[in-house]
Amino acid sequence: MGDTLEFNEIYQESKGSWNDGRLRFSKQNLVYKSSKTGKVDNIPAAELSQATWRRVCLGHGIKLATSSGHVYKYDGFRDTDYERISEFFKANYKVELTEKNI
Repeated sequence: MGDTLEFNEIYQESKGSWNDGRLRFSKQNLVYKSSKTGKVDNIPAAELSQATWRRVCLGHGIKLATSSGHVYKYDGFRDTDYERISEFFKANYKVELTEKNI
């Protein structure tokens, strides 16, 4: 497995609206850059405390929680992405990607 996973056309929920952009998982951090606003979210890997894989209206999504209490939601994944992301999280973040059916 490589050092990074990158996904295009991922949507971030922000204050009730959806912004599309690019999400990259690396060993050091998770970075999301909005195509619409240019805003960048940078989450250090050490702060990641919980990750949940869920079925949503845009396919599948990930809900991430940090040790500081922030919650990030990203949608637009395909069901086939689960295995790659789950293995990457276990190997690099020591966090289990749990499945939640809504």
